[in-house]
Amino acid sequence: MQILIWIVRIVVILLIVWFAARNADPVVLYGYMDSSLKAPLVLILLAFFGGGLLLGLLASLMTIFQLKREVRKLNRALQHKAHDASTALPPASGNANNV
Repeated sequence: MQILIWIVRIVVILLIVWFAARNADPVVLYGYMDSSLKAPLVLILLAFFGGGLLLGLLASLMTIFQLKREVRKLNRALQHKAHDASTALPPASGNANNV
């Protein structure tokens, strides 16, 4: 299984290198107020991919923090319930034959 994973990794890396070599031509991106950026296409694609990845991670952080807060709240409620249940039990008698 390890060999298969390494083969897939090598194939993916080779595809990325091939893609970068085939798309090394410079392109011009025009922005606001006649500003422009001239860079290789592969770098522009990589920058936009990285920006999208970062935005996606930031968007998921909100959900992760909300879920962690809910887990803490539920754990506290469970601990309080367990503590209340243990204090509400009658004290155990030392001798069960005295019933």
